[in-house]
Amino acid sequence: MLPYLITRQAFAFTHRLPYRLQFIKSSTSSETTNRLVGAPLRSALTPICGNLVAMSTAPAKTASCSEGHDALHGNAVLPSHHVENPGLLGPRFRNPWDTFEGRSFSEVMRWHRERRQAGGPAPGHLMGIPKPTEADYRRAFPLHPVDWSALASPPAGGLQAVWVGHATVLVQMGGVNLITDPVFSDRCAPVQFAGPKRVVPPALTGLEPQLPPLDLVLISHNHYDHLDTATVRTLHRRYGKSLTWFVPLGLRPWFRSEGVPAAQVVELDWWQRAEHTCARTGASVTVTMVPAQHWSARGVLDRFRTLWGGYVVSTPPQQQQPQQQQSSTPHSQQQQQQQQQHQSQEGKPDELPPPTSSTSSPTQVAASSRCCAGSRVAPAPVPAAATTSTAAAAAPTAPAAAAALAAPLKFFFAGDTGYCSVFREVGERLGPIDLAAIPIGAYEPRWFMRPQHVDAVEGLQISRDVRAAVSIGIHTATWALTDEPLDEPPKKLQEAVAAAGLPPSSFVTLQHGERAVVVGGRLVNNPATLPVQMGATGGSSEAEGKRKEA
Repeated sequence: MLPYLITRQAFAFTHRLPYRLQFIKSSTSSETTNRLVGAPLRSALTPICGNLVAMSTAPAKTASCSEGHDALHGNAVLPSHHVENPGLLGPRFRNPWDTFEGRSFSEVMRWHRERRQAGGPAPGHLMGIPKPTEADYRRAFPLHPVDWSALASPPAGGLQAVWVGHATVLVQMGGVNLITDPVFSDRCAPVQFAGPKRVVPPALTGLEPQLPPLDLVLISHNHYDHLDTATVRTLHRRYGKSLTWFVPLGLRPWFRSEGVPAAQVVELDWWQRAEHTCARTGASVTVTMVPAQHWSARGVLDRFRTLWGGYVVSTPPQQQQPQQQQSSTPHSQQQQQQQQQHQSQEGKPDELPPPTSSTSSPTQVAASSRCCAGSRVAPAPVPAAATTSTAAAAAPTAPAAAAALAAPLKFFFAGDTGYCSVFREVGERLGPIDLAAIPIGAYEPRWFMRPQHVDAVEGLQISRDVRAAVSIGIHTATWALTDEPLDEPPKKLQEAVAAAGLPPSSFVTLQHGERAVVVGGRLVNNPATLPVQMGATGGSSEAEGKRKEA
C-alpha cells in the first residue's frame, strides 16, 4: 500500500509540474514545456506506475475533453477551443480569439504594485467613501426581501428572475425552476476564514422552506465565486435526484467527488445542446452551452483543465401549460425520443448551421438528456436546429387559447467573460433572447481585466449582440474582487444605457433579492434597482457627509 501511495503522489506531482514552472500563463510556451518536461517524466514513470499511469492518462488520449468526448467528436477535427495534444501536463482548453491573452505572475505583481504606488483605496471602497462601514454597504446595496408569494405563482407565458447576488440568479420559466452559479457561502475562497467576504448577504440560502423546488443548476466555470463546495452539498442534500446539474466539459469528476451521482451531471461543450424534461411538472427545456472568453482553475495547478462558458435555456412552443404535458407518460416520451433519434440518423431534422467563427466543431452535436424520477441522465449526440426544439415536434397541440402564448421563452446566462465577437454569433444562432443575465463588474484595472471581465459598456454590447429584450446586470456589488468602487458598475451601466438611447428598463441592475418579470419581451414590473439614489434610503445624509470629507 505504501509504494502505491508514494507512486501516486509522485505521479500527481509530475502531472502538475508545468504549472509550477509557468504559474498562470497558458500559451505556446506551455506546450513547449509539455514536450520538454512532461514527455520524459511520463516515460520515466510508466514502467514504475504500470496500470496506475495508464488509468491516469486515459483522459489525455481524447486530447482535451473528459468523459463523453469520443461520443461527441469521434475522429473529427477538434474544435479550435480544444488543445489538440495537452498530454498529462498542459491545458485542455483555450480561448480561440485574438481578444484574449493570458496573464503572467509578473503581471499580477505589477497590478498590485501599481495600486500601492498610486495610493488608492483598497478593494471594496465605494464612490467617495474610501473605507466603507457595514452601514455604508447596507445603504449602497439594500437587501430586498424576497417575494415568496410571487415565486409560488410565476407568470404564465413569461420569465421571473430573482438576483440572489453576484452571478447567482433564480429563474422561473415554462414550468421549470433553475439557478445559475449558486454560491451561498460568506467567502468565495477555498476556505471560509480567508478570502473575499460578502458585503451583502445572499438573498436566499437554499434552506428556506418556501423556496420553490429547483430543477436545474447551470454552472459556468469552476472559479470560487461561481462554484462553491458548501452550496453544492446543500442543494444536493435538499433536492437529491430531482436536481440536474449542467456543467462545462471536465467538471463531472469534481461533482462526483462531492457526492453528486454522475447521472445527475450533464457535461456540455460549446454549442452542444441537451433536451431536459422535468419530472416535477413534465415541462421541457433545451439547454445550450455557448462560448465565453474566460478561463478555469481552482488552484495554481489546474488552469484551463476544465471548460467555461454560458448558457441559453429555451422552452419549446406550446409549453405554457406544463401540467397538460403530464398526460404523456415517461414511457411514451421515451418512445418519442427514440423515434426522434432514429430519424436524426437518417438526416431528417434540420442541423445546426455552420458557425461563422472558429469557436466550435465542424460537426455540430447535441446532447439529449432525460430527467424523470429514477431515470438516468446520459448525453447522446443528436442533430438539432438552432432555434427549435426536437421536443416541440412531439409536444401535443396546444388549445387555440394558449396559441397566443406559444412562442418559446429564452434565457441567456453569460457566466463570466471578457468581450469578444462570439456574442454576435450567439444572437444570430440562438436569439432573440427574452431575458439575459450579463456581468458588468470586476473590471479594473482594464489593462489586466479586459480579456476576462467585461465592464458595463461591454456588457451592454453583449446584450445588444445576443438580441436581448431585457437584461439584468450581475457579477457586481457582492465581493470586492478588483479595483473599481463596488457601487460604480450599476452607475456606469445606467449611463451607458442612457448614452445608447435605450429605455432604462432594457438593462437594469436589481437590488439583491429583487425580481424581474418579463412577459412578451417587456419588463412588466417595477423592480427596485441599483444604484440607490441619494435620499432613497435612511441615513443618506451621513453617507453624503463622508463623501464631502473625502
